[in-house]
Amino acid sequence: MHRIKSLALMGAALTLVAGCSGTGTGNDATANDTAATATASTGRVRGTVQAVTADALTVQTYDGKTVTVPIDAKTGYAWVVPSSLSSLKDGDFIGTATTGPKTALRAVEVVIFPESMRGTGEGHYAWDVPGVVAANGGDSAGSSAMTNGTVDAQSAMTNGTVEPQSAMTNGTVTGGATPGGGASSTDRVLSVSYKGGNVKVAVPAGVPIVRFDPTQKTVLAKGQKVFAVTPPGASAAKSVAIGKDGLTPPM
Repeated sequence: MHRIKSLALMGAALTLVAGCSGTGTGNDATANDTAATATASTGRVRGTVQAVTADALTVQTYDGKTVTVPIDAKTGYAWVVPSSLSSLKDGDFIGTATTGPKTALRAVEVVIFPESMRGTGEGHYAWDVPGVVAANGGDSAGSSAMTNGTVDAQSAMTNGTVEPQSAMTNGTVTGGATPGGGASSTDRVLSVSYKGGNVKVAVPAGVPIVRFDPTQKTVLAKGQKVFAVTPPGASAAKSVAIGKDGLTPPM
């Protein structure tokens, strides 16, 4: 049973960091980001389960397409369960999809990782339209990225117009606070460090806050909201995140 749970947790971790194919600087970094964005539509599938068979899921995506997601014995599964910022502790490892330029990131969702997934996918790399945006008919009009790192400080929220782009930030929480000034008293700002960099992420009130809970394939059923990831070149999904009790996986 412990081995099954470990596999499920690892599958959930890989879900969040799939698309990170390496790091680079200058033109290499730009090329990597472009490649990851181009493959996101096929590598990451978000939508509602229409059918489950022994070796595949049929998923209707949020833009109305029907996609077949192959699965096999190595595919990992995790429930996505509701959580809250009040449960977020200093030292927690998190993932957050964001909008805005790197100098003024605003979270659209936050995932709190279990300890066994600490450090997964640390760095900054491309991401596509988060589930919380796609499920509401939204799109990503600009570039996107994912950042995995450690939240190690706090700062005031930056107010203003956000450019149409998105990112994912994962990190360990070592500091968080309610900002002052013109920001809402319910907002929290986290400074997230990763190998080679640091970003500040404002978490507005009302964004989905979730955690992962390992599970098995047997829980899959028609009507569930899922987020499935198939790595480039793989014959089956590496992981499937399943919204608990109708929850939409926001990542």
